[in-house]
Amino acid sequence: MEFAFNVEQEAFRAKLCAFLDAELTDEVREQHRDLREWDGWEAGFADAFRRRLGARGYIAAPWPTEYGGGGRDIIDRVLFAEEMEYHGAPAFDRSITYIPDALLQFGSEAQKQELLPRLGRGECTFFLGYSEPDAGSDLAGLQTRAEQRGDTFVITGQKAYSSGADRADYGWVAARTDPDAPKHRGISLFIVDMTSPGIEIAGHATTAGWEHHSVAFDQVEVPRSALVGELNEGWRVIMGAIDAERASLGAPGLVRAQLDRLVEHCRETPDEGPAGLAGTLLDDDAVADRLARLAIEVDAAQLTSYWVASLVAHGERGQHEASLALLYKRETARALDVAALELLGPTGALRPDAPGAPLGGAVEREYLDHLYFHFAAGGFDITRNVIATRGLGLPRG
Repeated sequence: MEFAFNVEQEAFRAKLCAFLDAELTDEVREQHRDLREWDGWEAGFADAFRRRLGARGYIAAPWPTEYGGGGRDIIDRVLFAEEMEYHGAPAFDRSITYIPDALLQFGSEAQKQELLPRLGRGECTFFLGYSEPDAGSDLAGLQTRAEQRGDTFVITGQKAYSSGADRADYGWVAARTDPDAPKHRGISLFIVDMTSPGIEIAGHATTAGWEHHSVAFDQVEVPRSALVGELNEGWRVIMGAIDAERASLGAPGLVRAQLDRLVEHCRETPDEGPAGLAGTLLDDDAVADRLARLAIEVDAAQLTSYWVASLVAHGERGQHEASLALLYKRETARALDVAALELLGPTGALRPDAPGAPLGGAVEREYLDHLYFHFAAGGFDITRNVIATRGLGLPRG
């Protein structure tokens, strides 16, 4: 596959990269680092950075102009996601990637007019309220209830793995509105104001050191205007949002950054192994071969992401293709995690706050952090099932 970007798209990428390089210098990264946060940045700095992105039109570049967007196409969205990931930028989350896409697809006109301009300016954020403690990977098994009382719904239940809920203005919350319907039906999707009475948030430490959150809803009232799409048709909204989520998560910026960082380390590090000569790790044929193989995988992940974007740009849904891009990207990231730990040797396992940790301890943190790739957003096995059933027409196991 070969993809060529036009002059405007290349200019958009160059302008964005120049902005990110100027804003996220080494000094800024050191000053505002906070490994207790999911993205490694101080919460206040991340929120301010989001607003700076919005002020320059980067967040809303591909949205329709009537909702505060720039009217550009899907390719700019892909380039934006790739470079934000590559630069390790703060605030690169659901509020500027797939929640706006889901609103554009399924939101009411009032919801679009109210929320999209604010999201585009970086003025508000969402958390994702799908997972539950007892539902596991079976999203349709959710038990959070939303009882209709006139023009109000009353939500009761608990959500788990709700990263960023402590800082979110709104929840994108799935709840069961018809308990007697089959489990894939009778679900509705709501936009929940997080200042509503009856919401309690708890933090839980991950192996990588940052906190994810659980959110309890105790008789939380939301107006009917908060309903996204049709009543009891939330599964359709969820599936559409998940397709957008997987497409955005399939951006190749992370694996490009991992590879470039590892190659640079091997280029600068003397080879002190038993066969080491007067050279660097990169001069070792075995190391160079391994890096070359990883570079091929990174190129493939990048091309797969571009392929999905081209399908969408030509009016196709790209459902199982987006799942393929996400799976390939995350498996490549895990291969890079393993390679980095092995090539760095024993010191590669030092934590970021340990003296002498190579590459600032990033390899150890990423290895632990990326464990969630195996189960989050579908995980490896469920994503393969999606590709098999939706893309290849295979029967369900």
